Amino acid sequence: MSRKIAQILVLSAFFFTYSCDLTAQTKAAEIMVGAAVHETMPFTKHTGAGAFDNYLTFDVSYAPIKAVFEQVQKYVGASNVLKNRGEAHITVITPPEYNNVLSKALTMNDINEIASAINIQQSKFTVTCLGRAQVLVEGKGEQTYFIVVHSEDLLNLRRAIFKRYVEKGGEPSLWDPAHFYPHITVGFSKQDLHEEGQGVKKGENSCLLSIREQK
Repeated sequence: MSRKIAQILVLSAFFFTYSCDLTAQTKAAEIMVGAAVHETMPFTKHTGAGAFDNYLTFDVSYAPIKAVFEQVQKYVGASNVLKNRGEAHITVITPPEYNNVLSKALTMNDINEIASAINIQQSKFTVTCLGRAQVLVEGKGEQTYFIVVHSEDLLNLRRAIFKRYVEKGGEPSLWDPAHFYPHITVGFSKQDLHEEGQGVKKGENSCLLSIREQK
């Protein structure tokens, strides 16, 4: 049996067992998130010398996300212990987007200036669902859970950054501002999973449970 086929079989068996266990616990479940998730937070700039030090985020109050984490941990069960970052945000520009493309024409100061001028932390968003991604990492099935959100304001911010990028000589075909899966990471088994590293796309395609805001 080839190594690739063996990996597929291991992954399939894991997902079947895990999904059956999770479905039994979460059938007809609904996640609740507090209205404080929309609380206005200060704008934090992320800059540095490393490849993963430069990125743009919309910061979110952690307390309501911690409450979601506790709900998700309850649903996945004590045998599937999750980790969390102890903070919450929506990534607007990822480190690879900046490092691999945008940095050819823009500095992080340029991007932060645009974000400040648009007043990024006043951006509006709506919650869509609780999403889940699961893939094999080093031969073991790993999961990450996140709140899928929609934000026209943050998408427009990416469009403004794209406009400045092109104005300063950036190649338009190398970056699409609409290729955007805004989400708030809630928790993960070993590590967070990303499109760049594991190919996961955290949009409505990943919805696992419905989510409702508490008033």
